[in-house]
Amino acid sequence: MGIIISEHPLRFSQKVISFQHLDIIMDNIDLEILKILKSHARAKYVNIAKKIGLTEGAVRRRIKKLQKDGIIRRFTIETTAEFEGVVLVETEPTMTNNVAKRMKKIATRIFEVSGDYDIAAFIQAYTIDDLNKKIDAIRKLPGVLNTNTLIKLKD
Repeated sequence: MGIIISEHPLRFSQKVISFQHLDIIMDNIDLEILKILKSHARAKYVNIAKKIGLTEGAVRRRIKKLQKDGIIRRFTIETTAEFEGVVLVETEPTMTNNVAKRMKKIATRIFEVSGDYDIAAFIQAYTIDDLNKKIDAIRKLPGVLNTNTLIKLKD
């Protein structure tokens, strides 16, 4: 599920963002902050403030609110991992959400999917041994019934 931006009769520049069944009010400044952070997660608040014409404190407060609202979940970097794979996971029917939450700590990205499996997880590691440890950690989660792992051979 993505972020859907729709015009709403609020203040001039505000929008209602429908995000995971919640309506969150954001304006163009929030969207600009998100754009900057998406391209450079380690950007300093003072540099963001200069780019968009706010004080450092105002940027800090806006980012804190975006985190509180669940729009920003984490600040991260992307690296080129040596080994990548997809783990397809079948769960007990009532445990899918719980398993998905726990898998977020292990996998790079996860999706609830339709079909024979309930969750698809993208995992990365620098060694095949580390990749196997992540797969084993997923298999040991409560509620996991079955897994099928696909390891990327080449791009």
